[in-house]
Amino acid sequence: MTGIGTADQGDTLRRTGAAVVSLAASELLGKVATLLTILVMARLLGVADFGVLTFGLSIGLLLAVLSSLGLDSRVVQLGSARPELLDRCYGALAAIRLALSVAVLVPTAAILFATMDRGSAAAVWLLVASCLADTLSDAARSACGALQRQHLASVMLVVHRFATLAFTAGALLLSPSAAHAALGYLAGTCVGVVAMHVAAHRAGARLVVRGSRRAAGMVMAAAPVTAVESMASMAVFRIDTAMIGVMLGSFAVGEYGAGYRLLESIVFVSWTLSRAYVPVIASRPGDLEHVRTWAQRALLVVCAVYLPYGVVTALRGDDLVRLLFGADYVHHGVQLGLAAAPLLFGVMHLGATVLLALRPNPVVLVASLSAVALNIGLNLFLIPRWGITAAAVSTCLAFLLQSVVLMRALTRITGSIVPVPALGAVVVASLAAGAAVQAVEPLGLALSAGVLVFLLAWEGATRLLDPRHAGVRSQLTAGSGGDVRG
Repeated sequence: MTGIGTADQGDTLRRTGAAVVSLAASELLGKVATLLTILVMARLLGVADFGVLTFGLSIGLLLAVLSSLGLDSRVVQLGSARPELLDRCYGALAAIRLALSVAVLVPTAAILFATMDRGSAAAVWLLVASCLADTLSDAARSACGALQRQHLASVMLVVHRFATLAFTAGALLLSPSAAHAALGYLAGTCVGVVAMHVAAHRAGARLVVRGSRRAAGMVMAAAPVTAVESMASMAVFRIDTAMIGVMLGSFAVGEYGAGYRLLESIVFVSWTLSRAYVPVIASRPGDLEHVRTWAQRALLVVCAVYLPYGVVTALRGDDLVRLLFGADYVHHGVQLGLAAAPLLFGVMHLGATVLLALRPNPVVLVASLSAVALNIGLNLFLIPRWGITAAAVSTCLAFLLQSVVLMRALTRITGSIVPVPALGAVVVASLAAGAAVQAVEPLGLALSAGVLVFLLAWEGATRLLDPRHAGVRSQLTAGSGGDVRG
């Protein structure tokens, strides 16, 4: 590798690292706001009404895939490789999503008001509208991502989430009902949509709709893979909540939704990483060493976050739910059933996003369809027997199947991306953190001790198991000088 190449990689690493920090900070603040929004709903409404809102968000996110079609990665791919196409691709995606959102909302309203009581139907429909509106924000974020100016979108994301919190809390204080909470949630989402498009404009993207027919065709060319894959992936993530609502009722959804929130609150790590590394990978899809380096770095971060988190939720997850939501929301078995879900989701998401950054790979679709078929089948058989704990286990098994298929496909392209010594250090540190969390009784002190023990153990284990890249920071930047080990 030449000196220029090394300098270029170092610059890319620094720029991408800054993007990750910016995105992580905004996503963390956004997750705090979202968690507070959910907690306000749960505390002010009770388990049954909270179950209605959880059901509405799950249905909304499932239906939003029909307007999203999973095309954000396609815009990033095209806009990164050919910047002159970005404005028209961005405009085409926004127009496509607006038209499809209207097409989804009308029949959804008819079905909901025909099958549910008026108040619950209104709450669910408003949350569906919120999720559909959010896809317009995602279009703007994809434009910022293609320009590698994610920090502007990061600021507006925080505005979006806190606006949603403010409007939802205000609506509930005026009238504590599920429908009013959903109306406040929609108002905050609309503020976020406007803010995100302002961010895209400041980043340099222009929403060009006129004359974008050719660009729309280029964007939609990926839809046969991305649309079905997105639908299947969202079904794996959300179908359990919808099936619990149909089979067990809103109270069970409320219990499950509270426990599931611990999983949802951490998956932002995967979204943050992918928004940072996908444009970098898409800019040089033919350089397999480059792709492998970035995939390996992402895998290490995914494991370093999700593995200890899973250990903690397995050991003290019920205590966390009790602290955040109240004793009425605790269901023994759900957290243990979901303990492996964060790590499996992270590996699955990494494999899918890297493969789609290279091209619309049909193996991503195969993995998603296989996983959703397994999840639905297991839920139909197990939920009537074991209740909501079965849904948690089914989700983990579906993520496992998806991860295996995707990582095998990625390995065939890039070679191994598994840094065994580095991941061994993460495993050792996670076990040490679990021991600390279990040994300390007060939850707040236990979590603090777990974080400290993990960081110290990770540093020590890294120096012992991988002395060539001694230290955690060296592990995360390994490969920038051309030495990337499998």
